[in-house]
Amino acid sequence: MGISLRHAVILIVPVVVFSIIQPAFAQESDRVIINRVEVWGLFYKGMVIAFTIGAVIMGVIAYVVFRFRESNPKNIPRGLPEGHQ
Repeated sequence: MGISLRHAVILIVPVVVFSIIQPAFAQESDRVIINRVEVWGLFYKGMVIAFTIGAVIMGVIAYVVFRFRESNPKNIPRGLPEGHQ
């Protein structure tokens, strides 16, 4: 039930090769990311989205207020509602 030399080599060789090759893949890339710049970019994108949504909401509110104002001829009550005397 012992491990033969062949099985030991099959297990050890990939581990050794991987440990030798790993530093080559761990090198930093030539492209340097400046976190401060990325954060400000995300902030500006978020602010543009927020202002756009705010403008749409304010437009909808202005439309509703203008459309359903009391002086609008379409909103003048024609008579008493049912059930009132």
